[in-house]
Amino acid sequence: MGEEYRSFFEGKKILITGGAGFLGSALAHKLIPLKPAKIIIVDAMIPNLGGNLVNIRDIEENLVVYIGEDWDLRNEEKIKPLIEESDCIFNLAGNVSHIGSTENPLFDFELNLRAHLHFLESCKKCMQEGKEDLKILYAGTRDQYGKVDQKHLPVDESYLIQEATDPQGINKHATEFFHFWYGSHFGIKISSVRLTNLYGPRHVMNDPGQGVLNWFIRQAMDGETLELWGGGEQLRDFNYVDDAVDALLRIMASDKTNGEIYNLGSFIKKSGLYEHLGNNVMSVGKVAQLVVEIAGNGAFTSIPYPEDRKPLEPGHFYADASKLYNDVGWEPKIPLAEGIRRTVEFYRDNKEHYW
Repeated sequence: MGEEYRSFFEGKKILITGGAGFLGSALAHKLIPLKPAKIIIVDAMIPNLGGNLVNIRDIEENLVVYIGEDWDLRNEEKIKPLIEESDCIFNLAGNVSHIGSTENPLFDFELNLRAHLHFLESCKKCMQEGKEDLKILYAGTRDQYGKVDQKHLPVDESYLIQEATDPQGINKHATEFFHFWYGSHFGIKISSVRLTNLYGPRHVMNDPGQGVLNWFIRQAMDGETLELWGGGEQLRDFNYVDDAVDALLRIMASDKTNGEIYNLGSFIKKSGLYEHLGNNVMSVGKVAQLVVEIAGNGAFTSIPYPEDRKPLEPGHFYADASKLYNDVGWEPKIPLAEGIRRTVEFYRDNKEHYW
């Protein structure tokens, strides 16, 4: 699939849940030039989850925006009419904090599982009442894999979780299953993408539990010392937000992706051999060094692993995105150093809205 997927969105009515957040707002920015008939943003703006009206202020005239506690996914009376008029739904709402889910599992359950069951019930009712066509792309997480033995890396979509690391991964795994169950029983087209370590502009910058790389960028820009737990030897793959949005668009536009799960990763098998693309797999320690160099500020130091954080550590993790490449032609385009540079430049200009 080349660039022809972009024409799919012309004239479509598109709903983005969690649309004032990091990924949702980036998606909205990229959709506008594709000329959809309508882009609907819904976001309950639950405190500390990343919703920020600054993220969409420069494009708001191109959107239909529903913001505030009345627009929680659990409010079927409000959400169902939005589903009724939508052709495509990017279901991006939820809690992405690993630490937060461990400290408050019930809160994570409400946002990452129960809220989505209400949302899917609304979708079911729309289909039962005669809605003819609907496709939903659900945003999952690499945390659904839990701890992965190194012999299984890069991990592909067929890997069965052996050990969960936090409630967020458990709840999002269950929610992904529910999406496919509702899809198969009520005629909804469903796809899911498991996202891994996204970073870039418009990310929440006041919570270390919502992404290590963006938190490192904040610390470096503030001249602080980045702490590398256990020496920072853990390998991770990182994806710049624009690359993630390109994956979302490609998956939504293709019928081949219906009923499928995809990794967003940095390893792709071509001609029988893995290629590591974009230099996006790196140890946490080397990422910290890169951030400090690009920001021109800050420092880093190694410390022993905090006892309360050891259970959250999955060890090395990087994902196989070969299926995504083979089905829709996606591969990461933004090298890690370039993505960090773009992110630092964005926050230098917009720091007051995100700190």
